[in-house]
Amino acid sequence: MVAPIIVAVADVDGTTVTVPLGNALVLTSDTEPLGDWTAQVSDPAVLRFEPGSTSGSAQFNPGFESLSAGTTDVTMSNSSTGTSVSFTVDVTE
Repeated sequence: MVAPIIVAVADVDGTTVTVPLGNALVLTSDTEPLGDWTAQVSDPAVLRFEPGSTSGSAQFNPGFESLSAGTTDVTMSNSSTGTSVSFTVDVTE
């Protein structure tokens, strides 16, 4: 299994993240509730959003699964803090 690309939410806004096809992009945050993120992906054929969640004391980060080569814009919003970030993901073969 290939290790995911891991990026902090605080660092992703306005950037382009390159993700190899078959890999995942995982977002981390020390200050934002992980289960409260939603995302809009402009091209869902390229990337699929997987929401974060909490199960007992375990927290799971929100992330994206690469589906096909291409470029797509992403806007994420956190419902509890009002934080919003926008970035581009370039999925490469």
